[in-house]
Parts: sequence; C-alpha cells; structure tokens
Amino acid sequence: MRRKRLPAWVAERRSARSGAVGLAIAMSSALVVSGVGPALAQTGDDSPSTAPGRVDADVVAALADQGSTDVWVVFDEQPDLTAAAAIDDWADRGAAVVDALRDQAQRSQAEIVELLEERHDDFTPYWISNRVLVRDASTSLTNAMAVLQGVDEVTLTGHLDLPDQTFETAEQAGRDDVEWGLSSIKADEAWSEYDVLGEDIVVGSVDSGVQYDHPALVEAYRGNLGDGGFDHDYNWFDPTGDCDGISVEPCDRSGHGTHVTGTMVGDDGPGNRIGVAPGARWIAARGCEGGGCSDASLLAAGQFMLAPTNTAGENPRPDLRPHIVNNSWGMANGSAINPWYDHIVSAWTASGIFAVFSNGNYGPGCDSAGSPGDSVHSYSVGSYGADNQIAASSSRGPGANGDIRPHIAAPGVNVRSARPGDAYGLSSGTSMAAPHVSGSVALLWSAVPNLVGDITGTRALLDGSAIDVDDTSCGGTAEDNNVWGEGRLDVLALIAAAPRGETGVLAGAVVDDSGAPVAGAEITVAGPQQREIGAGDDGTFSVLLVVGDYTVAASAFGFYPTEVETSVASGESTTVELALGAIPTHSVTGRVVDSAGAGLPGATVTIGDGVLPSVSTDAHGDYRVEAVPEGTYRVTATADGCLGPLDRELSVEGGAARLDLELPDVTDEYGHTCRVGSEEFLSGNTDLGLTGDDGVTTIDLPFPVGFYGQTYQQAHVSANGYLSFDASTSVYDNTAIPDPDHPNAAVYPFWDDLTPTDGGRVYTGLHGEAGDRVLVIEWRGLRMIESDQLVTVSVGFHEDGDLVFGYGEVPADSERAQGSSATIGLENADGTDALLFSYDTPVLSSGRSIRFTSPVGADGTRLRTS
Repeated sequence: MRRKRLPAWVAERRSARSGAVGLAIAMSSALVVSGVGPALAQTGDDSPSTAPGRVDADVVAALADQGSTDVWVVFDEQPDLTAAAAIDDWADRGAAVVDALRDQAQRSQAEIVELLEERHDDFTPYWISNRVLVRDASTSLTNAMAVLQGVDEVTLTGHLDLPDQTFETAEQAGRDDVEWGLSSIKADEAWSEYDVLGEDIVVGSVDSGVQYDHPALVEAYRGNLGDGGFDHDYNWFDPTGDCDGISVEPCDRSGHGTHVTGTMVGDDGPGNRIGVAPGARWIAARGCEGGGCSDASLLAAGQFMLAPTNTAGENPRPDLRPHIVNNSWGMANGSAINPWYDHIVSAWTASGIFAVFSNGNYGPGCDSAGSPGDSVHSYSVGSYGADNQIAASSSRGPGANGDIRPHIAAPGVNVRSARPGDAYGLSSGTSMAAPHVSGSVALLWSAVPNLVGDITGTRALLDGSAIDVDDTSCGGTAEDNNVWGEGRLDVLALIAAAPRGETGVLAGAVVDDSGAPVAGAEITVAGPQQREIGAGDDGTFSVLLVVGDYTVAASAFGFYPTEVETSVASGESTTVELALGAIPTHSVTGRVVDSAGAGLPGATVTIGDGVLPSVSTDAHGDYRVEAVPEGTYRVTATADGCLGPLDRELSVEGGAARLDLELPDVTDEYGHTCRVGSEEFLSGNTDLGLTGDDGVTTIDLPFPVGFYGQTYQQAHVSANGYLSFDASTSVYDNTAIPDPDHPNAAVYPFWDDLTPTDGGRVYTGLHGEAGDRVLVIEWRGLRMIESDQLVTVSVGFHEDGDLVFGYGEVPADSERAQGSSATIGLENADGTDALLFSYDTPVLSSGRSIRFTSPVGADGTRLRTS
C-alpha cells in the first residue's frame, strides 16, 4: 500500500486527529467528548450512554468500531518528590521516591481497583505514572471509570518507534586502533589519564533487550555471578513475557539493544573495546517488543529501573536501581507520549538516576526533535560522523516550550558495536549517539563519586565541557543551538571540569521585594568553580561545589540583577537569599497594517523574543501589551502567508510606548500578491468524472486565462487538489514550491494526497456575466489518504485576472485538514518562480479565502498575457 510522505510532527497524530474525530462525531450518541455533557452512572450493559468529557475521541471511535478496546485511565495527581530528592543516602533516596509514588497511586486508584476487581476485569495499575491499564474495556465500563473521583482522562494505548536499524558486518576482534567514536570523545584519553573505566557504576538500558552472554557484554552484566552462573533477578525484566518463551533470561530479537549496550560498556579484550565505560555494569528492561515499543511495556520498564524486581515483577528493590538509564527510542515530536513519560523521567531524576535520550532521526528539517527527547525533563543527544559533521538524519530543535534540542551531540554514524550471535556491526543514528553520553556519565561518576545522583550538576558539566559548534540554522546561538546543542561531547574535558576534593552545598532562594519566589531565575556562581543553574518554580536552587569563596549572582526578566558574596565549607550546606528589585513596567500599544495601510486582525505581536506572552491584534489591527519592563526589545509581528514578518526595535522607558508595524507583501518574482479574507465560497455544478485515485482530466476554459505572462485555453485538473496548465499530471506527494519537477504552471489550492471516494467528486462551474465571469473548480468531499478526513476546497478564476482559493468547513481539531501536509500557492511554467502561501503547515480555517492578484503594468492594466 502506498504511503504518502507526511511531516514527522503530523504523521503520528493523523489517525487520532482526523479519522477518529470524524467517527466520534458520527457516534456522539455513545459517548460525549471534549468536556461537555453530564456524567451518568454505569449502565448495566453495552448500550450507548453518555459519559463525561474525560473520554478521548479516539477511544470513542475505537468503541464504536470494535465494541471494546484497551484503555488507559489516567489520574490527575502526581506526588511532590522534592523532599525525597533531597535525601543523601542512595538507598533511602530511592525508597522515598518509590514510597511517595506508590502511596499516591494507591490513594487515587483505590476506587477503580475495587470496581475492576468486582467485575473481574483484566487490568494493571501503575504507580510511576498514576494510571491504570484496562484491557478490553466496553462502553459501559468506560463510562463507569470516567466518572470516578480523580480521573483526568481515558485514552487509548499507544505504540512507539524503535528506530529502523541497518547493520553492516564488522570485524569481531583484532583491531589495534580505538573505535572512532571513543577517540572522538577522548574516552581512551580519559581511561589513561584518570585511571577510570566506569567502576562501581551501573547503567540501565530500556530497549529491545540484550544478548547477555555476548563476549563483549557478559563480563559487565550485573547478573553474572562470576562462577559460570547467572542470577537474572533485579537485573533483567521482560514485561511482555514473550522473549522467545524465555522471559526470565535476557534476549534481543532485533539487535538494537545489544548494539546500544555495547557502546556503553562493551569490552571483548585487548583491541576490541567498544564501550565508553567498559568497567561499568549493566542491567536491562525490555521496553520494546521487536520493532516497536508499547506504552505499557515502557511504563513497566520505567518502574523496573526505579525499583528493580525479580523476573516475575515482584519484591521491588529501589536500592538496586541503576545510576544511568539509556533510552535510544522515541517517536516523531508530539505530545502523544506526554505527560506519562515525563512522570517516569521526573521520578528517575528525583531518585538520582541520570536519564539519556536519543533526539530522533527525523532531520534535517528544523522542529524535528523526537519525543521524549524534546521534553523539558529529558537530556537528549544528537548525532555526528567521523568528519565532525552533523548527521543529516539527526533531529533538530526546538523542543518543548521552545527549548534548545538536542542538549549535546555525540558519535552516531557508522558506530561499531555488539550484535546478537556474538557478532559485531556498524549502525547509525541518534540511537548510537545516546549511549556515548550514558557511558560518559558513567566514567564521570566513577571518577568523581561525589557527583553520583547530582543530575543538575552533571548536566551543567556536560554542557559546559562540550566543544561548541556554530550552526544557528534552526535557531539558538553559536554556543548553544538547535542543531548541535551545547556542541560535541568531550568526556576528557567533562571529568577535568568536575569538582574534586572537599565539597559543600550552596543552596538558596531568589525572591522579589515582597519575599515571593522568582521562578526560573538564572543563577551564576563564580569562584573556584564556575556554574550556571536555574532556580526552580519555587525560586530555590542547590548546587554541589568545592570549598571556597564565591560570588553568587541572580537575574530574571523584569528584575534588576543582584549578587552576594558567600563561602562554601566542607561537608556543610551554605544558604543565601537573593532579593531582586522589580523594574518599572509600562504598556505598549500599536497597530499592525498591510502595505495599503489596512488594519490586520489576528496578527501576532511578540515582544522580546518570547519573554512576554504574544498577543493578537483586534478587528482593527490594534494590539496592547501590559506590564512591559523598561528596556530595549525586539518586537516581531507576523500574520498569514500573504504578508512577511517584521522586526523592529522598541525602547520602553519612562512611560507608555507605541509602535505601529506595516507588514510587507510576500510576492514572487513575477509580482503576484495575495490577501486572506472570508469571501463567499463558490461551488461547481458539473461533475468532471474523476473517480479513481490520482485521476486527472483536461477541461477547456470558457475564457482565456493569463498566468505568469502566458495565456492558456485549457487546464489539467488533478484529483490531488491542484490544476496544471502545461501537463496532464497527478502527483500525489506534495513538495515546497518552486520546484522544477512536475507539476508546473500550476495552481495549488490544496495539494495533498486526495482521492474521490465515498461520494467525493471534482466539479466545475461558471458564475457571473460576460466580462465578469468566474470559472470555479471545486474538490468536494475528497478524502485524504491515510485519514478519514474529507476536504472541500475550490479555486475561482476571475475574468479580471484574480484567483481566489476557497475553503469549506475545516475542523478545528484536524491539523491535516488545516494544511499540515499540503502545498498552497502558485507556480510558473518552469518551476523557477512561485508564490508559496504555506507548505505542510496547518493554517486554514472554515470560511477562509485567499485572493491572488497579478501585478499591474506601466499602463495600469494587469500583466495577464504575453
């Protein structure tokens, strides 16, 4: 079956946000979604009934289609782990985190557990993220669960990607040189200079499993008893229980996890050392079954890493948790896996586990960071090759909330590591880069044990010791950008920068004039060590430092900076308070207009690169931003695809400020311009007979149409949402324009992979009188491939030369229908000039129109023909 190329951030959402929504509307008598409607008690059978607004649309669709489905019942409360995270003892800290999570889950889930046990339903409660997996839930059971106290939502189960992996056979032994990746990060130099290989550190792998008796891995396996025997309890967990029928013994069907683990700790004797930390030990949980990873398995694996159990999943031991967990898996960026994996990472972090994630292989485009690497809680890794060039496939940022992603880059191209069957192979991807970082943290913590469990300090050391690479093509700075993050990993510099000898804790709080905490304040520590850290939401911070005298400075947007002098003593905690005075604020107002001076409603105005919330202009194009602190700002205004963005500098000082902004027209070389409006949608009335996928037909035009200086008498209409004047083509895979490949001389109201099935048709029609006629082509009710969403769009060719794109009903919850995988615009005959309104961007809405106007010549007439 043909699969259309979809943008990475759209592909994983298409079923839930298009087809499922359509079914949800059709089956609204069964369940009510989106928070509307009263909650009804459980029904006694599976007849349709109304439930509260906590049931996702995709659950509704699945129930309508199948009668029952597996669901997650998600509870809204997660415990505060701050106190547990502050405990020094490793075992006590882990136990406190687990106890807090389990206590909260037991309180929240008591009612649903009682209900499900009474019904003898198949379910599994989880505590690391407060939720219950219910298998084969019916409509009536879903209704009953949704009304329980504390239930936040009911969602479908999911499946994530284990990245595709291609192996090339490599030599097994006898290599005299160091693997290029180990040499690149200077691991071999760190081994010799600091006489450290990762001793006393345990790394965990959540992946496809591991061949535990591989020659390069068997000695490092924590379950190896050293006498030829093995104890897999607390060292291996397979939540699926289907590891070739031997769930109690580690296995790896795909080879992915074996390769990853080898890069962390692999060592097969002299000349065949493949791991960054060959002296560390490893444990593993099989969170990925075969070629993918179910959310249930990942949750179970996450719990195991925090509190390892025996192979039956019993008798948890938080004291046996690993120090580091590597996650070389994920999905195209999107919120589908949040917040449940955020809960896991937050719990790991609170317990002192350092979590490492691959950033994804969805590059080279910007905004392609994978999840959960793009999360605010994760530490993610990009990939580069032996030539020190970023890998084309390495995902770029930004991440969630606009944060820089990846954090750092590591070797990930043609990395040689272990393969099942006692073999070795080369593989590429951020999956190979992440374990280089995991192994480096193992070396660091082995060399400097006082850093074990210090997640904030370790992140700061990784960031600060990385080799800067200047690439701001996806945003950021030369030192920290969305291609390389902080730069290339350097484990030798990492260990050299770590604090040694006697240490103490510097803790404190940042407050305003009233004593209220200042969330997210930036803290700079200068002295024997240099550190930059961020205050938490409660304004507090804590950092481990070598003893000595320090200057501690704090700054935050909207406040004057301040600093204090203090000393850190051995084995003691020094506390400081930094009070920030508020900078006076004033309002900023203005109007956003187009090149003709007309006010632009709905334009977006941003002051200070996002440090202040963006605002939208009103119906007249006016905007107002309150409480802008005095200072100089970059003000940005954006509108739609017909108008370019505009940046201006604004000084706010001594009183209210005003800044009016005139957005420039977006034009092609020929001179076309466009305007977004809400003109009447014009329909066709003559069926063109396009019934097959990728169909195309030729029509005669009722009047000559001028287009890019040429005059046309015919047009070729494609079922895929466009028409061409020069060739009978029907390309389904849209591209950005201009593009020399066919189609050309084309008009694209909605170029996507469409098919006229289920009653969808393409129509033509003629409106108006001679001299003022409009030829309409309408794509009515065409279905988007790989979606149940229907699209209705049209283009009107006005006899005066203008073209108007019209859009019918566009669901607000369907990014695909809004244009997330479509091209919209005009293109000339040789594909060298185009006016691109949007490409793979959800910008459309119901009733919107786009009017394209050709340029005016010296004589005042339109440049329509040659």
